[in-house]
Amino acid sequence: MAKENSVISGLRELPGHITVKTITQGIVTGIAGWGFALMLYAYGNACGWPAETVTSWIFACWGMGCINGIFLALKYKMPIAGAWSISGAAVAVSGVQAGLTLPQLCTGYLMAGIIVLLLGLSGVITKIIRYLPMPIVMGMTAGCLFKFATDIVKFIAEWSMNVSTGDNAVLLGIALAAVVVWAVFTKLKIPAVPPVLAALVVVIAGVMMFGLYDASMLEGLKWSGPKIPGYSLEGLGNVFVSITLPLSMLVIGAENTQAVGVLKGQGYDPPVKTMTIVSGLGGMITSVFGGHNANIAGPMTAMTASPDSGPKEDRYAATVICMLFTSLVAIFASIVVPFLNTLPVNLIYIVAGLSLLGVILGSLQDAFSGKKFQLSAFVAFVVALSGVSFFSIGPAFWALFIGTAVAAVVETEDLKELIRK
Repeated sequence: MAKENSVISGLRELPGHITVKTITQGIVTGIAGWGFALMLYAYGNACGWPAETVTSWIFACWGMGCINGIFLALKYKMPIAGAWSISGAAVAVSGVQAGLTLPQLCTGYLMAGIIVLLLGLSGVITKIIRYLPMPIVMGMTAGCLFKFATDIVKFIAEWSMNVSTGDNAVLLGIALAAVVVWAVFTKLKIPAVPPVLAALVVVIAGVMMFGLYDASMLEGLKWSGPKIPGYSLEGLGNVFVSITLPLSMLVIGAENTQAVGVLKGQGYDPPVKTMTIVSGLGGMITSVFGGHNANIAGPMTAMTASPDSGPKEDRYAATVICMLFTSLVAIFASIVVPFLNTLPVNLIYIVAGLSLLGVILGSLQDAFSGKKFQLSAFVAFVVALSGVSFFSIGPAFWALFIGTAVAAVVETEDLKELIRK
């Protein structure tokens, strides 16, 4: 008898697949997802955006991402988690650094969503994924994210060289304690306590203990929904190449591809076309509220699809539980952001940097662990790492463009072999 693929069927059968393992793994993955909210907060501050804009960004990305994950998990009874592109958020920051306004960014997000949707509907997505030189894409990704890792060293060094100034000695102590605790929990590998969560608890405890929080930021605290920044057609060409192209490539070539690989590795037959269509629609909807996209989450899919979630047929329940738990970040974003605003922002950057180390390391490994596209991937990494914009076009695009150009000129055999496959 053919397997029924419908949300109603998945929902009806869900209670029978809820076990201690699916609940535990779903919540643990959700806690890790909460930690990722720090990245959007840090990115929003890097862009100089007000709290309501950052709130809307978190609301849109996490809200639509969780809806995507719940829909796909129930429909196909597979552990397909939804979220947003971490690397895509870095592309957004690079656009701001290039002088783009939020309405211009939203236009870029919308166009990226449309491209991803059309690629999904056309059915050619599998070919496009195959022809993308992934080492170049991942080299660009690592370069865009690298600053958040080096910020850990930067802030600790600044505080250590000026310990007698203001609260620097206390900030240094809290930061070092957070790094040590993160390292300890990374070593211990306690499933119920992600290292980043442990580091965040240390930061919050230290801030509260030494009175470094600004309680005035919580005055008049109340729930609020997302905002609508609107769209702008100004500089459409620059927006397209700075935001739309790299974001589209990341959604297709990095985020969704990683999830597909994980699922295939666990013995599933993932619905690539539907995953792409859903990611395109998600990107279009989030753009209305200032969100850069909502696609399939590679790392969270990997966590819920792992054997730690129980038997293969039960694992989709872990994804549903994870998505429901993580959706609380979206629902209460207007409270999460003001709370984060009470904390010293550089401590938040350090926790965000710690949470990105695994992603950066994975991107570097994907870029340089093989023998193909090594020079072009390195060039893409360096260009993205520079953070330099040309002609109001952000470094993410130039990293992909120059990296691919180097591959075409120097690593022609690698490119030809990729095309021949």
